[in-house]
Amino acid sequence: MPRTVKFESLKGNEQFKKILSSKKVSSDLFTIYYTQAEIIKKNIINMSFVSAKKLGNAVKRNKIRRRLKMATHKALTEIDSFNNKYKYAIFAKTKVYDINFASMVEELKYKFNLIK
Repeated sequence: MPRTVKFESLKGNEQFKKILSSKKVSSDLFTIYYTQAEIIKKNIINMSFVSAKKLGNAVKRNKIRRRLKMATHKALTEIDSFNNKYKYAIFAKTKVYDINFASMVEELKYKFNLIK
């Protein structure tokens, strides 16, 4: 049975600076930056989704963020061993806009399984 997952955005410039200076996992579709979370809450994951201005206009960037967020939500509910001891920032790349949703979910599941 899938578990419920709620995303809580990163707040402030300092949290983003800390995450960007830590570990990362890259793909053709996105880059996941992650660092140790100070406070761990049950079923709440500190995660932000970022799409840069060079990806397109506001409509396209928002669609990229929405697709990435929904794919991440689906991937995390399917991963049994996922724990929320990290804070994440996922930076989208251009291919996210055109790729099949199912393949994006599979790529996210694979990359999150690398993070332990």
